[in-house]
Amino acid sequence: MSAPVHQVDPAQTGEPEASAVRAMLVELRSLARTRPTVARAATWQYIKELGDRNDLPALAILFGEGTAPDGPDGKLEGLIVGKLFGIPEAHLANPLMRINPTWEGKTFDLQAGTGFNRLAPIARLAMPIVAVGYRGLRRGDGEVEGFDFDHAIEEGHIEPRVMVRALDYGVPQYKNPSVRTFPIKRTRDEIVEVVPGVYLGRALLTMRSGEVRLIAHFALRQPIGSPL
Repeated sequence: MSAPVHQVDPAQTGEPEASAVRAMLVELRSLARTRPTVARAATWQYIKELGDRNDLPALAILFGEGTAPDGPDGKLEGLIVGKLFGIPEAHLANPLMRINPTWEGKTFDLQAGTGFNRLAPIARLAMPIVAVGYRGLRRGDGEVEGFDFDHAIEEGHIEPRVMVRALDYGVPQYKNPSVRTFPIKRTRDEIVEVVPGVYLGRALLTMRSGEVRLIAHFALRQPIGSPL
């Protein structure tokens, strides 16, 4: 039996919650104009809190209020927000993520329109088991790099259908895996900018049937203290 589809339309959420998310966003963006570093830290914490309580409606509202980013460019820190869902394997992956969140972030080359994911060194041991046949991992600066993507500004594939920076893992030259346990080749990431330097993302999986499922949220940020 397949897992239920989890797609949250912010138009169907309660107005009090929507108003609270939007009010918080106004406050954070106002703070960003005078104290950008503080605003980035506060926004990161707010997104983390939404994930800790797995508040999917609030995350959908926040995503819908985001803007299509001019960036990012360079090395960004990553955060898995809440739980994986929407695929049968999620109940197996979530306990492992709580013990060892292997994913550490993404690196973007804005001019080239390319990028890759960064993982903890333990990935070199885990990935041959999880992503059978994948040979794209490389040694980085104290990390492991791989799961490359192209990226461009496009319209989102699910509600809320805002403009996003879309990450395409299906580029043939990257030879990303499409095995049942790790189907990243059929995954599309979409990100919006919440405040300057902080991005909210959602991961979408195209099923064999052609159905598109929301399977995860994540966040990215410029390292605290770095210039924007």
